[in-house]
Amino acid sequence: MATSKTPLKEEKPTKFERIYEDDECISIWRYDLKKTKNGPVEVEYRWKRSYNPWNQKKMTISEIIKQEKKEKRLKSS
Repeated sequence: MATSKTPLKEEKPTKFERIYEDDECISIWRYDLKKTKNGPVEVEYRWKRSYNPWNQKKMTISEIIKQEKKEKRLKSS
């Protein structure tokens, strides 16, 4: 009696994500192979608290108001 052995096909997940972390941020790349096979469907960046990507100085509301008043005075002069 001969039996044929067929290899079981391993099902690959259609939705998965890859997480990359460096000094500045954590990036999450989400893939969906039903939508596209060429690249990620969505990429999410989560910046770490210590990193300021736009090099902006943090200002309080009162400092912003003072700065706007100063700019108005200079424009009207």
